[in-house]
Amino acid sequence: MKKLISFLLCAIILVSAVPFTASAGDDPTDAEFYATTSDNPTLSFDISSYEDSSGEYYLFLPKGVDASNLIIRYNREINRVVGGTHYGYDRYISVDATNEVTLGIDGDTLCIMQGSIPSLSISIDDGYSLDEIHADKNVKIRTSVSISGTDGGEFDLSPAPAELKTRGNSTFDFMKKPYQIKFDSKTDVFGMGKAKKWVLLANYVDGTMVRNKVIFDLADEIGMPYTCKSVFVDLYIDGDYMGVYQLCEKVEIGSSRVPLETDYGVVAEMEHANRLAYDDIFFKTQVSGKPFVYKEYVSDFEETEDAKEIAKVTEAKRFFENHINTLEDELFNGGSDWELVSSMIDVESFINFYFIVEFCENVDATLASTYFYMDGPGDVLHCGPLWDYDRCFGTSNEGMDREADFLKNVVDTVDKYRVDWFKMLFRYPEFAELVNEAYDERISDAFDAEKVASQIDEYEELLRPSLRMNHVKWVVFHTINDLVEDIFHGTTDEYLDYTINAVKEFISDRKDHLDACYGKYHPVLTYATAQGKVWTRTYTGGCMTDEKTAVRHLKMNIENSIFDGDILYGFFNGGNDMGYVLGGEDLTGEKFQGLYIELTGELDQYFSIEYRAYINGAWTDWESDGTLVGNESGSYYISRIQARLVEYKELSDVYGDVNCDGKVNLADVYMMKSIIAGKITRGVALYKADMNGDGSVNLSDIYLIKNVIV
Repeated sequence: MKKLISFLLCAIILVSAVPFTASAGDDPTDAEFYATTSDNPTLSFDISSYEDSSGEYYLFLPKGVDASNLIIRYNREINRVVGGTHYGYDRYISVDATNEVTLGIDGDTLCIMQGSIPSLSISIDDGYSLDEIHADKNVKIRTSVSISGTDGGEFDLSPAPAELKTRGNSTFDFMKKPYQIKFDSKTDVFGMGKAKKWVLLANYVDGTMVRNKVIFDLADEIGMPYTCKSVFVDLYIDGDYMGVYQLCEKVEIGSSRVPLETDYGVVAEMEHANRLAYDDIFFKTQVSGKPFVYKEYVSDFEETEDAKEIAKVTEAKRFFENHINTLEDELFNGGSDWELVSSMIDVESFINFYFIVEFCENVDATLASTYFYMDGPGDVLHCGPLWDYDRCFGTSNEGMDREADFLKNVVDTVDKYRVDWFKMLFRYPEFAELVNEAYDERISDAFDAEKVASQIDEYEELLRPSLRMNHVKWVVFHTINDLVEDIFHGTTDEYLDYTINAVKEFISDRKDHLDACYGKYHPVLTYATAQGKVWTRTYTGGCMTDEKTAVRHLKMNIENSIFDGDILYGFFNGGNDMGYVLGGEDLTGEKFQGLYIELTGELDQYFSIEYRAYINGAWTDWESDGTLVGNESGSYYISRIQARLVEYKELSDVYGDVNCDGKVNLADVYMMKSIIAGKITRGVALYKADMNGDGSVNLSDIYLIKNVIV
């Protein structure tokens, strides 16, 4: 939060440093330099020049314009032009701007650049101005909207009447504003389906401009329904270039959006308590106190005097609020009824959301812009669609550790304004097991680091010319880890190379972490602590235990049906080694000053146990496999513990590979016979030998393995 406030202050300072230039809403032909459709037949709208803080001029051409014989007009006295032909008697300059070119004009420079993506042009109606909506996001102005430069003109759009407003919360305060377009009639934009409302995301804090798009792509690939479709556009308003924007669907109820059908369907947003608007319709949950803002109802969402519609909306809100409060009561008040929880939520959507956030470490997750929907009393709570992912993949230092669990601990590591739903969900071993299974089934392949990096490269290649124009306009040079204090120094191309590579490095590191911590063979680690007789909640691996003055009890266990072995844990106090206990036993005694944990048997062959302790207001470094964390003695004590299982040897996915040597042969048959004879009673071999999956190993499994060998 402190960094966000600092960033806003920095933005205000930068705004004050921006020189005067023709503002959108003015006639483009009033600018110092401009190009018109009458002079340039392939230009779909008049455009005006931009003057940067150093006094240099730029003319940003839309994609699709024939720049080989560009005619530029001007509103000043010009005597000499270098780099183009000056026709002083007709007050224009002719130039071949096929490639980026810079003209010398009486000591000034005019750089001509051209975008690489379609253009969306907004023309403001007479009597309105852009300043109105830049000052107040509740104000709407009348405009017409057109699209040009699409491949073959397939999705070009003739001027269509529409309302325009600014939008966003913290993003509204940035120099580069986000917008919402509302067409007078439902309009199909870029083949994404007919709707009135469309959003123009500025992605100002994201130097790469692709984070939101990449996340939407991943969400769609892993099966998150109603993920917003989007395209990149160069935005012009009254001829002024406004930068690269992501034109996307709005999260709303509709046949091409979130198609809820009952009279009591609701879309709601988990919102930040400090930024509720005066006209928001919301409730705060009874347990966590988290605000939920109602965004859309199936029944008439706009103001209505129809008593029947009002009654439906009232009932929809009542049911949704009761559902959320019942869920939170189970999650937070020591419940253990997974059957109840799983009957109230769309478990798959929650798992998908968890992995998306965990992969990219979105600092806004469960703070705001976290959407849920439910189609009335006969439905469950669905997590999604996704929204607002410009602050992820390393755009902030807040709570981000590429090698640690994120969403399980976001309230502890970022700030109290988040909500601990996912930490509470991971108290249920059943949920943790489903998460592990889902990772192998649909998540891991989608999150392949090389594949995601390749997609980023494709977007970067597509966007690069337009990104260069955007970064001239907005001077976007935030580094990967800090939005304010650490500003990149270098050329635009050097910055783009740097920040895109930094995102790809973040993705690679994060994928390595997920690979080590999740998978269908991954056992579920559970643990709880107590200061006296009162125990904390039981959490699963990666969660931080609740804070106590000093830990006096620890109980750990591994939910495991495959690997032979166990977990051992012990502690030091006053220089005395209190010794190990086995998994499931209460490690009890004096206040813990040092802690050590290790694995045995096959568990130790496939996994490492990593752990750390909270001592004197800070976390220790991670330690592993029997190494002491903390001290043997001293004046400080352990008050919290965090532990996790990390895979370092992958278990073969080949059934029949009983001895796990990567192949199936007679050695596996002999080992299977030893299992049937009772010589091997547990472990990986037993799991791999159950060829038909009936829970036992017998002659039918030998028959099947012989068929594999043949």
